[in-house]
Amino acid sequence: MAKIDTSKIPGYADMSAEDKLKALEGFEYEDNAAEVERLKNANSKLSSESAEYKRKLREKQTDEEAKAQKEAEEKEALIKQNKELQEKVSVSENTAQLIALGYDEALAAETAKAMFDGDTAKVFANQKKHLEGLKKKFEKEALDHTPTPPAGDGKVTAEAFAKMTLTEKAKLKLSDPELFKALDSTKES
Repeated sequence: MAKIDTSKIPGYADMSAEDKLKALEGFEYEDNAAEVERLKNANSKLSSESAEYKRKLREKQTDEEAKAQKEAEEKEALIKQNKELQEKVSVSENTAQLIALGYDEALAAETAKAMFDGDTAKVFANQKKHLEGLKKKFEKEALDHTPTPPAGDGKVTAEAFAKMTLTEKAKLKLSDPELFKALDSTKES
């Protein structure tokens, strides 16, 4: 409660007790109780509205955060799926190219995977395996296509010389020119 400001009553300090009582009874002041009550109600209403807005904002932020989390998970899944597809395509293309170069299928697939992963040590090791395999293959083919030398002391007879192809005769001329000359002269006679 507010006290009455006696300084607003003229001559109050010099009055007798009875005069002071009469002056106080007759004193009129503005009654602000209704205004105070209205302001209290307005303040209460604003506090309630503020609390409601804060609650809604928290709910909305939670929904937005959940939505953002879901979007982040979907994005992560798409990135992972994209990487897997890139790997499959790259490995498939590199495998096909390596097979075209003569790699066997298993070694080509292993090398293509190593290429995608950036494992150069594995790529070079597999390249070495491939080259060793090619070397063995060529050596085998060369042995398979090399004619069997004639039986005997290793000397070519006139009869065997007559049956030789031009290529075989050229080899003989390079390897044993004297024998070639001797055999070739018998042909002329």
